Amino acid sequence: MRVPLLLLLSTWCLTGCGDSKDPEHPDAPAPPDAPAPPDAPVPPLLQARIDLAVQRITADTCFTQPDTSGCEWADYGLGPTFFDMAVSTGEAILVVDDLDDGALPQLLRYRNRIFGMYRVNGETLEARTASVHLPKQLGDALISFADPHHIPASALTMVAQAANASYSKVPLLFLGHDGIVLSHLVELAPEQPLVFLNLTGLLGLLPSLCTQMDDAALAAARAHFETIAASVRQLMRNHNVRFVNASFGDSTQTLATDWSRTCGTDVPGPDVLRQLLHLYDPVYDALFNTEGVVTAQAAANLGDPLDFPFDQVSPAFANRARVGFISSRDSGLDELGRGTVKKAEQFPRNNTDADVFVNWRCEVFVGCADPHYELAASFGLGSTALVIMASSYVNPLGLGRLINLRYANHADAPMSNALIQTLKQELTPALCGQDGTQPCVYQDPIAFRQLEVYRRHYR
Repeated sequence: MRVPLLLLLSTWCLTGCGDSKDPEHPDAPAPPDAPAPPDAPVPPLLQARIDLAVQRITADTCFTQPDTSGCEWADYGLGPTFFDMAVSTGEAILVVDDLDDGALPQLLRYRNRIFGMYRVNGETLEARTASVHLPKQLGDALISFADPHHIPASALTMVAQAANASYSKVPLLFLGHDGIVLSHLVELAPEQPLVFLNLTGLLGLLPSLCTQMDDAALAAARAHFETIAASVRQLMRNHNVRFVNASFGDSTQTLATDWSRTCGTDVPGPDVLRQLLHLYDPVYDALFNTEGVVTAQAAANLGDPLDFPFDQVSPAFANRARVGFISSRDSGLDELGRGTVKKAEQFPRNNTDADVFVNWRCEVFVGCADPHYELAASFGLGSTALVIMASSYVNPLGLGRLINLRYANHADAPMSNALIQTLKQELTPALCGQDGTQPCVYQDPIAFRQLEVYRRHYR
C-alpha cells in the first residue's frame, strides 16, 4: 500500500461534515473562511444563476432541523455520460489516487469534465460507475454549475456561504488526501478533461507472496504488474491522456508497512523488500515513460537509492518531473526563477531530491501573499487555502505549470517525448548558479501568473 508523500494533513473534513466522528481520524483544524467574491463583476447571466441557486438553497431549511428524515434528497450520476466541454484541448489529465466515496460529491460540480473513472479489477482496469446522494437543492445547484464553459470556483462563493448555512449539520462531504489533491488540480487546468484511476490495486504487495517467494511466484507477480501496466497504457491511448498527476510513491518503507498489513508476519529484510519493490517496475514505466505523456510526481525526502528506486533521477523516467515546494510570501525570484531565493521552508530538504520547487506563496502561521495557491472549497463552491503544504498537494501546481508551458509556447506541436524534454527545460531554465548555466530549480508561477487559468482569463 502506498502512502502519500509528506501527507501532513491526512484527512480534511469540509462543509457538511457535521458532528460525525471517526476515532482513527481526529478532527482536523477548520479551514479558513472562503475569500470574498473577486472585484471583477460576474457576468449578469451567471449572476442570475448564482442568485437562483442561493435563493433555493437558503429556502431549504429542512436540513437545519433536528429531524431531517423528511427532507428532500436526490441521486446524481457521475461518469463520461455527462461529459460536455465547450472549450477543451482534448488532452486529458490522468489523476491516480484513491478517490474514496466521501470525496465523490466534490466531483459533481465538475462532472462535465470527466472522460472516465476506473479502478483495478484483478489484472484489468474496469470503468467505475458512481453516483452521489445529496440534498436535492444542493445537487441541482452543483450540476447547474457543471457548465460546458468553465466557471471558476471563486465566482461561486455566495453559493458556498448559502450551502454552509443550510447543510452544515449534515455529513455530506469528506475529503481525504485524494479529494484535496483534486481540489488543487481541477481549477488549474480548465481546458483539460479528467480521467480518474483508483490507486488501490494498481500497486501493492500481492497476498500470494506472503507465503511463497520462489522463482515461479515472483514470475507470476511480475506478469501481474506487466498486465496492469499494459492496461494503463491502453487507458492513456483510449482517452488521449497527456498529463499524469502522481501524488504518491513507493519505497521499501511503504512496502514494509504493506507487508505488515497484508501478511501479518515479520517484515523480511531489506534485500527482499528491494527485490519485491522492483515488481512494480512495469507500472512505473507506464507512468513515467510512455510516449508523449508527462507525469508530475510529488517529491520525497530520499535515503538510499536502493530503497527509493522510483524517486531517483534516471533516464528510465525521462517523462517524469519531481515536484517539491518552498514557502515564501516574497521569493525574490523573477519570472524565469533567477535571483537569490528567500524561503521560510523547503521540501524536500535536499535540492537533488526534486526537479523543481514551486512556491505556494504562503508561510505557515504567518500568512499568504496575494495571489497565492488556492484550492476549490467544498463542492467546488468558492475557494480557500490550506494552512500547511505538502508535496502531494503542491504537485498539481507543478503539473499546472507544465500544462501552461505546453499551450503557451507549443500549442501547435504534437505531444512527444522530445517536446516533454523541452517543457522540462523551460520549467527550470539553465540560467542560474554562479556561472549562469545551472537549472533554476526554484520557481514562482503564481506570482507571475504562469498558469492557464490566468493566461486564458476565465470568468
